[in-house]
Amino acid sequence: STSLSESGRGPPLRLAQTLSHMPEQTYEPVIGLEIHVQLKTQTKMFCASPTAYGGPPNTQVCPVCLGLPGALPTVNGRAVELGVKAALGLGATVHGTSVFARKSYFYPDLPKGYQITQHDRPLATDGAVDVPSAGGTARHVRIRRLHLEEDSGKSLHDRVEGATAIDLNRAGTPLLEIVTEPDLASPADARAFLTQLKQALAYLDVSDCNMEEGSLRVDANVSLRRPGGGEGGTRTEIKNLNTFSGIEKALAFEVERQSRVLAGGGEVRPATLLWDAARGEAREIRGKEDGGDYRYFPEPDLPPLVLEDSWIDGVRRSLPEMPAKRVARFVEEYGITPGHAAVLTGTRDLADYYEAVARCGVSCQEAANWVMGEVLAAINAQSCALPQFRVRPRDLADLIAMMDEGILSRPAARQVFARMAETGEPPAQIVGEAGLGRVADAAAVSAWVDEALAAYPAEAERLRAGDAKLSAFFVGRVMNLSGGVADPAQVNSALKEKLGG
Repeated sequence: STSLSESGRGPPLRLAQTLSHMPEQTYEPVIGLEIHVQLKTQTKMFCASPTAYGGPPNTQVCPVCLGLPGALPTVNGRAVELGVKAALGLGATVHGTSVFARKSYFYPDLPKGYQITQHDRPLATDGAVDVPSAGGTARHVRIRRLHLEEDSGKSLHDRVEGATAIDLNRAGTPLLEIVTEPDLASPADARAFLTQLKQALAYLDVSDCNMEEGSLRVDANVSLRRPGGGEGGTRTEIKNLNTFSGIEKALAFEVERQSRVLAGGGEVRPATLLWDAARGEAREIRGKEDGGDYRYFPEPDLPPLVLEDSWIDGVRRSLPEMPAKRVARFVEEYGITPGHAAVLTGTRDLADYYEAVARCGVSCQEAANWVMGEVLAAINAQSCALPQFRVRPRDLADLIAMMDEGILSRPAARQVFARMAETGEPPAQIVGEAGLGRVADAAAVSAWVDEALAAYPAEAERLRAGDAKLSAFFVGRVMNLSGGVADPAQVNSALKEKLGG
C-alpha cells in the first residue's frame, strides 16, 4: 500500500488497501474536535444580508460581507443570544466580556483577506458532554471553548470547466465554533460524542444542524501515544468533515496511517488533510498552521462584546430540559425503561408529543409503545416533521382508551390510527362512520365461528377432543374474519358452546 511520505506529501492512502494489513496496535489515538455550528439566524453575523440556503450564487451579499472598503461590521444580537444559549446548555461558563479578532489568511472565498472570529478572549469556556459507552459508563468529554465567528464563502470546482468559481452567499454566516479537549480515544467515541452534541444543539434550537447544507461541519485533530496515558505525538488535522460516517472513516484512516508511519520507524509530520469520501482517501492540502501564522489581533472595527450578568441569567432561565435529564425523569415519572426513554427523547418534539399523550391519563407504557411504533412509522412514511403530524396527542390518547375499554381490538385500533394519520379526524368519528367498534352481536359472532370451524375441520376435532391450545388459534381466525371487531370473550363462549363445552 502507499502512504504519505515523511514530508507529509505524496499520493493518497486508500483505506480499503490497508484494513486487512493493520500493524499490531502499539499506540492509542488522541482525538480532539473542532465543530462549526451555523446558528439559526435570518441574517449574517456582522451585516443584514440573509442566510437562507440555496439562493443563486452571490445574491445574498452586501458591502460588509464582500469586504468592500469602508464597510463596517455590526454584531448580530440574535447570534450572540444563540451562542450563549448553546454554551449554557453545554455547561460552559459564559464570560461577561469577550473580544472579536482578525484571523488573517488568504483564500479566494475569504473576500476581506481575514476572518472575524474570537481568539484569546472567547465567548465561553469549560463545558462538557457525557457520552454513554457500551460498558454502561459515560465518557466525560470536556469542551475547551466556544466562540463566535463568521463563515467564509464557498469554492465551486464543478461549475466552470477548467476553473474554480466562488459563491460568497455563505460569507459572513454566523458560526459557533466548539473546541473539545483531546478526550476522545477512538473514531467510535468521536461519532458518539457528535451524536450527543447534535441532539443537545437541536434541543436548544440554536441550529438546524443540517450537515448536508453545511450547518454542522467538523475538523478533527489526531495524534497517537503509547498506551497508558501521556501526551499525544504530532497532530494532524482532517478538515471539513460533514457526515458522521465520514468522520468515523476518516479518523480510522488517519489513525491507521500514523500507526504505520510510527511502526516503520518514521516520524509523523504536522499536516492538514482533506478527506475524499468517494475514494476513501485523504490528501494533504497544506502544512499544519499554528496560531502565529494567522497574525491574530483585536478587531479594530468592533468593541469588546459585553454581556450583563442579568441578561445571561435570563438566557439560562429559558433553557429547555436537556436530553439526559429528560430520560431520567421519564423513567421515574412514567415507569418506562431507560431504553424506551432514550428513544422517546431522541428529539425534543418527540419527547413533547409522548409526554402530552401520557399526561392524558392512559397507560404510560401503552402510550410509549404507540409513539415508538405507529407514530414514528407514520411520520417516516409521510416524511413530515412531528409538528405537522395530523394525529393530535389527545386523539391518540382517546384511541388508546377506546382499546383499553374494549371498544376497539388492537387490529381495529391500528386501522383507526391509519385513518387518523391520513385525515386528522378524531377516533370516535372514524369508529362511528366505519363501524369499527367491537361487534357483540351473538348471531354475527356465531356465523364467524362456524366459518372458522368449517375452514379447519381437523383442528376443530382436536379442540373438541381437549387440545386446549387450539382455542387461541380459532379466536385468531375469527378475529381475522371479523376484521378485528369481534369481541374475543364472545368468540370463546361461542366456541365452547359449539364444541360441547
